[in-house]
Amino acid sequence: MGRIALKDIRKSFGGVEVIHGIDLDVEEGELVVFVGPSGCGKSTLLRLIAGLDRPTSGAIEIDGKDVTRVNAADRGLAMVFQSYALYPHMTVRQNLSFGLENTRMAKTEITARIDDAGRMLEIGELMERRPTQLSGGQRQRVAIGRAIVREPSAFLLDEPLSNLDAELRVTMRAELAQLHDRLKTTMIYVTHDQVEAMTLADRIVVLRKGVIEQVDTPLGLYNTPANLFVAGFIGAPNMNFFETTAQGGHAELPGGLTVKAPGDGKITVGIRPQHLRLADDGEEALEGIVTLVEALGAETVVHARAVDGTGMVTVLSGQPGLHIGEPVRVALDHAQIHLFDADGQRIIPASG
Repeated sequence: MGRIALKDIRKSFGGVEVIHGIDLDVEEGELVVFVGPSGCGKSTLLRLIAGLDRPTSGAIEIDGKDVTRVNAADRGLAMVFQSYALYPHMTVRQNLSFGLENTRMAKTEITARIDDAGRMLEIGELMERRPTQLSGGQRQRVAIGRAIVREPSAFLLDEPLSNLDAELRVTMRAELAQLHDRLKTTMIYVTHDQVEAMTLADRIVVLRKGVIEQVDTPLGLYNTPANLFVAGFIGAPNMNFFETTAQGGHAELPGGLTVKAPGDGKITVGIRPQHLRLADDGEEALEGIVTLVEALGAETVVHARAVDGTGMVTVLSGQPGLHIGEPVRVALDHAQIHLFDADGQRIIPASG
């Protein structure tokens, strides 16, 4: 159980349409992540699935049943919010049991579910505390526990880790992945953090301005982005882009370096910073002047300005000792080039 289907979903607020005809199938047991910049519609889409908002048109199905006009409480879903949304005057145990008591579930069943969630999330010793007595990570565990005890057909998580500090986010991210592996329950997770998306998801839905740009596995998005937007959004640091012209099967980049490019006309050549390296003497290379050096210890991120003024970033292993204002020559891995046409759509990977 837990298969969710969106069919031509549209949502308008007043006269402004913010979701533009989205079709999506989430399979049973999948962990699907919605990712995209602020205002792309990812939280709105999650609220539509939850039943907290109604679509202007289109249909939402859960396990083959049309729930478009079904109330949120009757959809069999559980939502975890960014703000935790815990009752401050209640203990942890009371927060966990409150929703179940409203369904008139037997007390023995409520106790069993709470005890199971407490063991799973390691919050058993917190049961008599109130939310103000808990850390941010503990509050988030309780919020997740409140969802778990409902035994929903799917979990909906709206940026659940965004209020935590960086170190705790990493820990909680790992715990969520392990939780999904144990429960085998469908999860839809909204985040603006692409690292969370890449490390958690079975599949990622990349959204922009209320439209799905691409749906794929994390590595599928990284290795074969469908367009310039996805290529620039997925991966850190961002992919380098060079606007140039293809002619006679080749295109020239700053510094005279050439790459294979089919057809003729305006194109954009993309190359990830990790696929650049310092060029050997006499080797064909991109040329530029160093503008910033981020020495991270095991690797160094070098920002430079190419001879045509285009910015480029290179991730180098170790500590190469480059300094601001110095010339730099970098070679690229031709097998890792991405090509995009004048409309920003992927052409084919270049090779050789």
